[in-house]
Amino acid sequence: MKQINLIFLSLVVIFITSCSSVSKQPETSSSIIELDVFSSSVDQLLTNKNFLKSEILKINASKPSIQRILNESDSYWIEGNFLKANSGLERALRISKNESSVFLRLAHIRLEQGLEIESSSFAARGLLISNVSSWERLLLNVYVIN
Repeated sequence: MKQINLIFLSLVVIFITSCSSVSKQPETSSSIIELDVFSSSVDQLLTNKNFLKSEILKINASKPSIQRILNESDSYWIEGNFLKANSGLERALRISKNESSVFLRLAHIRLEQGLEIESSSFAARGLLISNVSSWERLLLNVYVIN
C-alpha cells in the first residue's frame, strides 16, 4: 500500500512540475505584423481586381492535363482574349469538375466581363468541391460576396 501511495505521490509531483514548467509565451510583434499583412491582403482582394487576378493565376490544378490547359488559357487571359481563355477553361471543366482553379478563373473572367451573376455562380459551384484549400475557399467567397 505504501508503494502505491509513493507511486501516486511521485506521479502528482511530476504532473505539477511539468505543468508549472509550461509557460504561455506572450504574443510577439511578428505575429501581429503577419495578421496586419494578411488583413491588408484580404482588403486588396475585395477592392483591387488586378491583385485578385494575380492571386488566382498562382493557383495550380492538381491534374497535369488540366494544368496544361490552365497555362494556355492564362496566356490568352493575360492578353485580354476572353473568348479563347474561356473556351479552354470550359474544356478543362468538361474534363474535370473537381478543379477549383478552373472555377476561380471562370469566376474572375465573368467578373471582368461584367457578368456578376455568372461569376457568383461559378464561385458557388467551386465552393461545393470537397478538397478546396482554405485560400481557394477565401478567393471563391470574394466572388460570391460581389
